[in-house]
Amino acid sequence: MRSHSERIFGIGLVGLIAALPFVAGSIAVANQVIVSDTAHEDLYAVADAVIVEGTVEGDIFVITGKLTITGTVDGDVLGLVGGPVRISGRVGGSVRLAAVDVEITGSVGDDLAALVGQASVTGDVGRDAVLFGAEANLDGTIGRDVRAQIYRMGIDGGVGRDVEVRADGLRFGDEASVSGDVLYRASRDATIATGASLQGQVVRTPVLAPVWAKALTRVIAVLSLLGLIVAGIVGQWLFRGTSQRAVAVAGEHPGRAAAVGLAMLLLPPILVLPLFLSVVGIPIALVFLLTWLIALFLGPLPAVTRLGAAVVRGRGGLALGVVVGVVVWRGVMWLLPVIAAVVYLAALLIGLGSYGIAAWGLRSEHAAA
Repeated sequence: MRSHSERIFGIGLVGLIAALPFVAGSIAVANQVIVSDTAHEDLYAVADAVIVEGTVEGDIFVITGKLTITGTVDGDVLGLVGGPVRISGRVGGSVRLAAVDVEITGSVGDDLAALVGQASVTGDVGRDAVLFGAEANLDGTIGRDVRAQIYRMGIDGGVGRDVEVRADGLRFGDEASVSGDVLYRASRDATIATGASLQGQVVRTPVLAPVWAKALTRVIAVLSLLGLIVAGIVGQWLFRGTSQRAVAVAGEHPGRAAAVGLAMLLLPPILVLPLFLSVVGIPIALVFLLTWLIALFLGPLPAVTRLGAAVVRGRGGLALGVVVGVVVWRGVMWLLPVIAAVVYLAALLIGLGSYGIAAWGLRSEHAAA
């Protein structure tokens, strides 16, 4: 069973992408996007850096290397950030991010949900803080609950209701004030300073598996997600003709692609078996199998890219389609584990078959030329 906090974050992350079809604003693609005045609509930006110095009267969705908000965002802030996030201004809605480093010294009106390497909150969060990552320090004010699965957490501010945490190290400083209960799962007791005010129960539940092992599993999952995104974007650039045609096949002939993909999935391991019967054939067989395993990892890309392109209605090109498609696809499998195998297999078969059909088509065209 997924925990309540995991579901909240997962729904937020998938919702972040799923909301894109209802874009009322504009998509900005540039090296740097700066809002220095007032934007009267939602902002969707893909850039090396996004800086909000003025006012955005709607929501912000970003895919960027750096996000800085010193002004005001009336709606929500949602995004994938490859570097630091600095929010010293005011966000009226929620902040939902996957980022390396998040620092909030300003105010967030609603919820904070983040997958982070490191997070620091010295400002105010109006409702809940839901955090996953390596380290978090909450020295500001959280209006309601704190829910986290994190390696190391420190709380030295105010929490309006409960704290529910899974962590290797949990610390409450002298300025910590928790109005509700503290429920935490850890392999050792929390460190509680003498000046801390914990008004409810403090209950520790021992963990069977080390927290570091759980954290490592999460890191591997995130790296796998990012690796697939990077591989998809690089593949679009290096093998533009085949990739574009494969995405088109996945959208136009998914059934035919799935049939071809099933053959590509099952036949290679069978065909390679005779090679293992000879010393000369063994190295060839190993290379063949390695190529097949790589294909299994990259196979879903045409299908998920087609999904992402449909979600964003073709805006931002296939590169944005890769990002959106991978996040939605993985998000659905994460939230609905009962059908995860079916979702994965469908994308794999359609994707593998699309690659095969596209490559064969290009080969035929080159032979005829």
